[in-house]
Amino acid sequence: MRFSIGEKNEGVRYVAGAVVFYFVLISFYINIGEDMTPANYLPWFLPVIGALVLFQYGARVRLFSLNHAPHLFAGVAWCVTFPLLYSWSYDTPWYVSLIRLDFLCGTGIFLLLSSLQSLAFDGKKLVRFVAALFAALDFLCLAIPFVQVVYFSIYQHCLTPASLMALYLTNPDESVDFMEAMLGIPAMVGIVFAFLLFLWLCYRGNMRQARHLGAQPLTAGKRAALSLLTLVLAVYIPFFVFPETSIVLSWKEVSAYVAETQEYGAHHDERFADLRLDAPENVLSAKAPGTVIVVIGESASRTFMKAYTPSFPFDDTPWLGARMEDPDFVVFRHVYSCWSQTVPVLQRALTEQSQYNDKEFYNSTSLIDVAKKAGYDTYWFSNQGRYGQYDSAITLVAKTADRAEWVDDSYLFTEKYDENLLAYLPQIDPTRNNFIVLHIMGSHIYYNNRYPASFSRWVNEAGGAATNAESYANSILYTDDNLRRVFEYARDHLNLQAMVYFSDHGEDLEISHNPDVFNFHMVRIPMFVYLSPAYQAAEPQVLETLRSHESQYFTNDMIYDTVAGILCAQSNHYDATQDFSSPAYRFTRDNLTTMLGQHPLTEDVEEGR
Repeated sequence: MRFSIGEKNEGVRYVAGAVVFYFVLISFYINIGEDMTPANYLPWFLPVIGALVLFQYGARVRLFSLNHAPHLFAGVAWCVTFPLLYSWSYDTPWYVSLIRLDFLCGTGIFLLLSSLQSLAFDGKKLVRFVAALFAALDFLCLAIPFVQVVYFSIYQHCLTPASLMALYLTNPDESVDFMEAMLGIPAMVGIVFAFLLFLWLCYRGNMRQARHLGAQPLTAGKRAALSLLTLVLAVYIPFFVFPETSIVLSWKEVSAYVAETQEYGAHHDERFADLRLDAPENVLSAKAPGTVIVVIGESASRTFMKAYTPSFPFDDTPWLGARMEDPDFVVFRHVYSCWSQTVPVLQRALTEQSQYNDKEFYNSTSLIDVAKKAGYDTYWFSNQGRYGQYDSAITLVAKTADRAEWVDDSYLFTEKYDENLLAYLPQIDPTRNNFIVLHIMGSHIYYNNRYPASFSRWVNEAGGAATNAESYANSILYTDDNLRRVFEYARDHLNLQAMVYFSDHGEDLEISHNPDVFNFHMVRIPMFVYLSPAYQAAEPQVLETLRSHESQYFTNDMIYDTVAGILCAQSNHYDATQDFSSPAYRFTRDNLTTMLGQHPLTEDVEEGR
């Protein structure tokens, strides 16, 4: 086969364009990763250059032509987004081995879309439909890089397994709440407009290539070249490269966690059978029969509670503040959450697993198990929706209760108020021993969606009711009143012997509780224990010990052992050194941590003053 001088010159341009593409991206990687050596990128030089040249030859178009600019944009976005955002977040380069895979994936996406499109246009049928279809494919390919960029624009941090966990376990309603709170309606409208504009530009670019191929149809050789490239890439990219890219590996880590948690139910009966109380005859239900209630709060930070922070301008905790002077209550001053997201916290708070042991959730007994062994009818009532596609760790524990119900019994994010939980209490038999868990919505963002209009005591004239301090204080005030109502009803009608309240985690009023941008507002939480006069008469040393720990430090992943101690239900799955109600409790500010061991409490200098 002979090539004309023009074809030879065009071939040189094809090679030059491919080399420029390759080394521009490699230079970018070297700039953000100083350990990017030739050994990391030269082995892929010839295959990538060959694929880029083959595409240009087959499609009759140069690499940087506007005809396939949408596909090039989508591919380059995959090449650069995660490595760049990671380096900006941590001021350190991403792993070179994964940068290589991001580069190959992005380049492959560009070539696969462009080759497929050229072959589709060559048929000269349904041209506008094909152009629109590939515009939609460009949009889909950009979805993951786009989510990463939006997340970074909000938090100045790249996506991590922790933030992806929240995304995995969320639902559509909660996603809308989050976007409205973090971006605002105008920004969301702007994003939708930008999407539509992008789709239109993609369509226009695709139509350029359609007109180009209409004027210069593909020869059999060029069609064969594109078909070969498409076939190779259609196998190599989705099955070998894409699953190993940086963001997908993080997602797979989350998926593996979810799959692991599902094992909890598989062997629950065996674990329950293995749970043996040390002294069944001495449990609380035998000495002081009645009801025990555990209330799990949401996003309550004691930093923004008047009872804990007298300088906070809004008196949002009048009932809790009064309980600090009540001899039947112990309101703890220095309690922290073990993480800043609900599911990782409660899978530990509700089970043996903690930061301080090597137990796994799926092998752990729960508070529900202990209460059952201690002679209680167990109940779980929640005003939080059931999370996500699979049961979260919380739901798995909840379902082991004798009766588990959700105010909004769906997988949606409820907008019903927490007072709806009170309707379950009259259904409880006051003559029996009852262990009740109430899981409230508390102060979850949107704050102003968490309370009725009658609790809008404070209003910020500047607006922003969804996330300002005034609306947050209103939500805390509403929780304070609901705690009062739960306590008073249970005391008067359910023979209440003990009540425990703690929040899952705290809240920062500017950035919520994202672990990627951690600060201690996100983990400072309220906690109290009520013990009835009958309880105190039966177990006086428990109140004495709790009172002595009132100003000690504690993290809520030890709730399991503490509640087991309050139930007088010590067992072969109990650790007295993690029980805040036990004299054997061994922790101090100096050896406690939060964020699953990443931050010692001694880093909280404001608390230590």
